[in-house]
Amino acid sequence: MPFDLRHVESFVAVAETLSFSIAAERTNTVQSAVSSHIKLLERQANRSLVKRGRGRPVALTAEGAAFLVQARRMLMLADQMIHQSGNATDAEPIRLGTTMTFALSVVPSALSSFASQTDAIPVTVRTARSHELMELLEGGQIDVALVFDQGAKPMLRTTLEIGLVWVAAEGFDLSPNAALPLAFLDDARDLRRHAFGALDETGATTPSLSTHPDPIGLRAVILAGLAVTVLPKVSIATPLTDVGARLGLPALGTMPVSVYCRSGYGDGVLKRFTQVLKTKLRAE
Repeated sequence: MPFDLRHVESFVAVAETLSFSIAAERTNTVQSAVSSHIKLLERQANRSLVKRGRGRPVALTAEGAAFLVQARRMLMLADQMIHQSGNATDAEPIRLGTTMTFALSVVPSALSSFASQTDAIPVTVRTARSHELMELLEGGQIDVALVFDQGAKPMLRTTLEIGLVWVAAEGFDLSPNAALPLAFLDDARDLRRHAFGALDETGATTPSLSTHPDPIGLRAVILAGLAVTVLPKVSIATPLTDVGARLGLPALGTMPVSVYCRSGYGDGVLKRFTQVLKTKLRAE
C-alpha cells in the first residue's frame, strides 16, 4: 500500500521542527491530526519513527532519521509530478474567486507573476461578494478565494491586515463646506464603520451616504467623480487614487483580507499560486 502523502508531509514537518504544534501550523492542520498521521505512518512502515512522551523533547529514532531522507524524496517527486502535469496544455485551470475590488487591482499582477513561474497553467477568475465566494469554495465550484476575511474556517491559508484609504476618481474635488459624498455597497458595513468612525472622531467633515446593490454600479459612481469610498490600499488602481491627504480626511484603520483554498492545499501548483497572492498582498 502506498504511503499517504499527508502523513509523510506531517512526518517531515515534525522532523524538521521537532514540535507537533509547530508542525500542525506549518501543515495547516491541528496537533491531534499530525499525531494521528505519524502513528498511521509508523504502523504502515512497521517501525518507530519519532520519540515522544510527556515531559520529553520530540526526537527522531535512528529509523526515523533514515526514513526522513526517503520522505523528503517522496514529497519532492510528488511536487515534480504535479508541476510537470500542470505544464501540459490541457491542464485543468485553477479556479480563482475574488471580489470585483481585487479583480481590478491585485489579481492581474498576481496572474502575471504566476504565469512567469509556471508555463501553461490556466487560471479562471470569477467575481462575487466575499460571503458568496465562500459558498462556492465550500461547494467545490472554485479552488481559491481571495476575499475580505470570512473567519477562521478550515480552508483558511493566510490573513493579512491591509490598510484602508479614502478612494475617488483622480479628478474628484470637494467644494468648501460641502458634505463629503460617501458611497458603499449595501452590505459593506465594516467599511462604512471605519469611515464614519474616523469622521466622528475629528468632526471636521459632514458626510452624506449613498449605498449601491452592485459593485459595478458603485464603481461607475466613483469613476464619475460623484463620490468617495473606502477600500483597502492594495485595491487602488488607475484611474482611482487615494484622496485622503488632499481632502484633509482622517486616517483609517486596517481590515483583514484572507486567502482560502480548497482541500488538497499540499498540491504544488495551488501552493505556488496562493503564495503569489500572499506576496502581492504584502507588496502593495
